[in-house]
Amino acid sequence: MPLSLKLSLLSLLCLVPAALLGHAFLTDGLGANPLETLEHNSGNWALIFLLLTLAISPLQYALAMRWPIPSHLVRRILGLSAFFYALLHLSFYFVFEMGMNLEETFEDIATRPFILIGMLALLLLLPLAITSTQKWQRRLKQHWKSLHQLIYPITFLAILHYGLLVKADYFWPAIYFLLFVLLMLPRWIKRAKTALR
Repeated sequence: MPLSLKLSLLSLLCLVPAALLGHAFLTDGLGANPLETLEHNSGNWALIFLLLTLAISPLQYALAMRWPIPSHLVRRILGLSAFFYALLHLSFYFVFEMGMNLEETFEDIATRPFILIGMLALLLLLPLAITSTQKWQRRLKQHWKSLHQLIYPITFLAILHYGLLVKADYFWPAIYFLLFVLLMLPRWIKRAKTALR
């Protein structure tokens, strides 16, 4: 199978949650609180794709196998998917909850810490999405890798955003944080070994 077709199939697979959410929206299947469902679902998938992006390198090391798609291209698609769902999350909040009122939106961001943290995560994700292409990688050279390490604090901020949002039921934020720690652990160990040499 050509690589371009594999990439297209992976991209389409990443869009399945959005398609299901769109179908639920059009068929009045979002439940008793449609806005909450839209915001929660889109934000949840943004976080899942961030974690999947972080999982590629540990999986590549652990499995030690040839991937059907080069791992850097998988990371790019997953990372862009995370950005897409984060934008959906923001759009649902801005359009339906805030009525596209910029003044009230800025006031809301300033007064509710979990929204401020979520906005910070999205703003940090923006340059990663913009510079995800090979052209930008060649242009930034050694700085590209440093820039894209922002994925680590972005994922942490997204989990913190979720944890502050739920206020009471911390089960899923705790699960996501545990997964984040497990995915970061090999990286921390590698850095510690490098520092001790």
